[in-house]
Amino acid sequence: MRDYYDILGVPRTATLEEIKAAYRKLALQYHPDRNPGNKEAEERFKEIAEAYAVLSDPEKRRLYDRYGHAGLQSSGSPTPHFTTLEDVFSYFANFFADDFFRDLFGTPTGTASSHRPPTERGDDIPIRLRLTLEEIAQGTEKTIELSRWNTCPSCKGTGSQAGQLQPCPQCHGRGEVQHVSRSVFGHVIQILTCPTCGGTGTVIRDPCPKCHGEGRLWGTATLTLRIPPGTIGGTRLTIRGEGHAGQRGAPPGDLVVLIEETEHPIFQRKGSDIHATYALSFPEAVLGTVVEVPTVWGTSTVKIQPGTQPGTVIRLPGQGLPSGDARRRGDHYVHVTVYIPEKLTTEEQQLVEQLRQSPFIYPPERRVQPSGTGKPKDEKQNSFWKRVRHHRPR
Repeated sequence: MRDYYDILGVPRTATLEEIKAAYRKLALQYHPDRNPGNKEAEERFKEIAEAYAVLSDPEKRRLYDRYGHAGLQSSGSPTPHFTTLEDVFSYFANFFADDFFRDLFGTPTGTASSHRPPTERGDDIPIRLRLTLEEIAQGTEKTIELSRWNTCPSCKGTGSQAGQLQPCPQCHGRGEVQHVSRSVFGHVIQILTCPTCGGTGTVIRDPCPKCHGEGRLWGTATLTLRIPPGTIGGTRLTIRGEGHAGQRGAPPGDLVVLIEETEHPIFQRKGSDIHATYALSFPEAVLGTVVEVPTVWGTSTVKIQPGTQPGTVIRLPGQGLPSGDARRRGDHYVHVTVYIPEKLTTEEQQLVEQLRQSPFIYPPERRVQPSGTGKPKDEKQNSFWKRVRHHRPR
């Protein structure tokens, strides 16, 4: 009989790791699935399997090193003799606790883990919530109704009428079962989640008649969501535990709220600043006035200076949206326009005609000016226009 060390190509001083490495290389090289119909490769595969079976076992290796093949035959642990490939696969099925076989055959250990896989939590529920700029600025509360899985009130989510569970008869409470299959590397032992208990290790003795052992019921839920100030469009808010209930007491999922900003009829947002247009009448622009301007915080009183021109921008500090940590606010900008009526009564037309005759309203020499100058030639006649400037409320 050939020397086992020669079969694996390792010296007698080889460590267990070196023996494993040699066997790994030879087993992959001569495996029958890689050499179909090759009887020589099959015999070689059985030979190296026998050598590894002896040299990987500390007691067998000690006897072999001292007495050779005879020492193994006379001991209570004889040399395995593989006449068929099934003998090899059956023999090594008992060795799957060895990390080497786990690595070689791509399988976990043959002993089921005592750690049960975690019970799957309920699914998350994504929703979209549209807010106005006023709601974004000030914060708000929204009451919503969801359709979702709710924890069964009868069994409190256990799925059992009396709340009693018993060990699973298939996996004996481990939550896992073994499945043996053959691959290119031989018999592969897989550790799978127990299909009977779903990995929990327990089964229901008396299913709840209301939820039929599910631990949850389909229904609705009404929630009040508190939206903090400054929550702008695109923000995602996660409400823990308000998603679908898990099966048989598993943790619930979350409610994920995507904030969307509705288009405002009069406001435009630029970052944390708000811009809006306010139309003055011609007399208001000329004579000045006090107006109430809408903002996201309500109305604000603004003083319009006499001679305010179209295009004037008035800044209202701190009247925009919260920014950053919500302690600071943006500004509100009022873009002034002047309303020009399209239809006038006869009396109104006569009044405007009288106004037009006054050179003070718009002197003829001001209409056409040399290129590059913005100053009127007659400073005395146009002293009124010198008061035109960028206004801010006082």
